[in-house]
Amino acid sequence: MIKIFTWNCRGAGSKRFLRVFREYRRKYRPSIVIIVEPKINGDKAEEVIKEMRFDKQLVVDAAGQSGGIWVLWDSGMVTITEVHRAEQFLHVRVHCGQESWLLTAVYANPALIQRRELWTAIRRIAEEVTEPWLLAGDFNSILQPVDKLGGTPFDAARARDFQDCVLDAGLLDMGFSGPPFTWFRTCLKERLDRGLANPAWNSAFPDTIISHLPRLRSDHRPILINLNPLFQPAGHKPFKFLAAWLLHEGFKDMVTSAWGRGTDLASSIAEFTEEAKQWNKNVFGNIMKKKNDLLGRIKRLELRYGGDSNDTRLVQARAELESVLLQEEMLWYQKSRLEWIAYGDSNTKHFHSRTISRRQRNRVAALKNFAGEWVDDQNLLLDMARQFYEELYTDDNNPLSTLQPASGALGTTWRIVLD
Repeated sequence: MIKIFTWNCRGAGSKRFLRVFREYRRKYRPSIVIIVEPKINGDKAEEVIKEMRFDKQLVVDAAGQSGGIWVLWDSGMVTITEVHRAEQFLHVRVHCGQESWLLTAVYANPALIQRRELWTAIRRIAEEVTEPWLLAGDFNSILQPVDKLGGTPFDAARARDFQDCVLDAGLLDMGFSGPPFTWFRTCLKERLDRGLANPAWNSAFPDTIISHLPRLRSDHRPILINLNPLFQPAGHKPFKFLAAWLLHEGFKDMVTSAWGRGTDLASSIAEFTEEAKQWNKNVFGNIMKKKNDLLGRIKRLELRYGGDSNDTRLVQARAELESVLLQEEMLWYQKSRLEWIAYGDSNTKHFHSRTISRRQRNRVAALKNFAGEWVDDQNLLLDMARQFYEELYTDDNNPLSTLQPASGALGTTWRIVLD
């Protein structure tokens, strides 16, 4: 289970930093740690990093008493190699078993002019990246009005540079669970620390959860990025009719056969439902596997007979591929639930990204209990939800309770609130 811990610690030179960091590490057990703005260099930095007890590290030195980025990891868990570095980011490749992906640790300069250099660099990296890519750290910017509470009103023009960078680079905000703001100063609160990822990341790690951790010592909360959270099975899944079935030549015969075995409407529906599940598994099959198998077959046939050949097997394989591609497009369209996109847009990648985003948005990653504590253990969450509804529907003497979202971003969490 890979976890990435990133924290603007506002200086790592004190013993208090080490005490607090060790507590974070003991509780959350990260595989990779990103520390930004340590404000120390040279021998002092080496001494502190050694005390943090990771056997590997990459360091972007602080500029005097400002900035700096540390990436630390245990070589027994992952292997990390540097790709590119600059004053405001450290871009690396992470290897974990057979998987490989890109990670950019970010500390954006507080000055607007210098931050624009970072936005330009991110755009350039995005032009070359086709594999899973995650960016995490302190971006020193907000994306939307809900990222801010207090202080002067939201400045749309000031946020536009960051918004344009995210849009141009094709990145998605990964959302969060827990309290909504990561930086605090007197009456001002903002969400400056976050994770961004490209669509390839969402496809490779669709269950990624970002948690806002308790704030200790620094005026920034750390964030914890869990790539593979251990979610409990959702139990029995309701039957869903897939529109892509209609494109399969054997679907009509399956319906006729199953429906005919029923003696009334209810039994006919039951027969069809059970038959459709088995037919989907044994006949319709996995669309992605079909597509990859057909692409491989076409490649082999073209090498054997030439790309322009009219060989019957090659023609048939291409026709089957077109049919499977249409089925795939219809499948992701149905799952994406985007009624405003006209069918036939042929943007399967877009449909897939929207489906993954919806899953993340609907997932309950954490709940706040009656004691005001955030709970993310999946077994405890099941118990809390069950207890909530048992009390809601069995005890008329209790005040009416409601479930309310803790944030409106991807990875929305819910807290129990008494009216």
